Amino acid sequence: MTFILHEVEKSPLILASEIPDSLRLVIERIQGYSYAELYEEKDIQGISLEKSLNTVFDAIEKEKEKNSLDISYCYFFMAIVMGIAVQPTIKTYLPRETITGKIFQYIFQDWIYPQNNYQQNLNVSFRDYQNYLGQYQALDEAIDVFENMLQALESVKTREAILNILDDCFQGYAIFPGSQGRRELFDWWLLDVVPSVFCGRLPKNIHTLKGIDKVTKHITKIRNYFWKVVENNQSQGHIDLEKQNLLLSFLAR
Repeated sequence: MTFILHEVEKSPLILASEIPDSLRLVIERIQGYSYAELYEEKDIQGISLEKSLNTVFDAIEKEKEKNSLDISYCYFFMAIVMGIAVQPTIKTYLPRETITGKIFQYIFQDWIYPQNNYQQNLNVSFRDYQNYLGQYQALDEAIDVFENMLQALESVKTREAILNILDDCFQGYAIFPGSQGRRELFDWWLLDVVPSVFCGRLPKNIHTLKGIDKVTKHITKIRNYFWKVVENNQSQGHIDLEKQNLLLSFLAR
């Protein structure tokens, strides 16, 4: 059985000098494994993809706890990134849908204005598209990503929600169907998304069903969702300024 090593220089680790050495070493070690779940030859050490994902999350949480930082921020930013990556899949099947944009607004709203009842009246359900559900695996799993983005708002479910999102993307069809490109998708998440969200930044690139593009090509509408939430709540007194500024900084990069 062949052990396949994916060399770091082929896919550089983003922000390598800005993340803790312990996290960097974990990322580099995880990248060195091959995974049957990504349609590669199974690693001789029997490392599963789920185990590696949890190893990365354990490393992130350890560093955040060491510095008394809230791990939920990192997971929240990761959910946003994966939502951006999956949105084009939903638009392919439902070109006129507006729910994904409303979900982005909902999670921004809930994060910044936790005591505001605005979100109670916002339709963030795909029930209007019931006739399309169950027909296309890619659409169903992409929608599942957005539903898990909502779960990521609940601190006790955040890690579980992110793992569900990654399962829909890495082993499902939420971003693209078929086996080809699975490793590239995983490496993008591991080497770009993980260090970027750890540092509170957008990743350099975004991976969608059309491949890898610069994140700048996709972020404008996400920023518009943010500003719409802010504009709709200018008169509200209940605002978490720390979270608003963190989110603004994240979306501005």
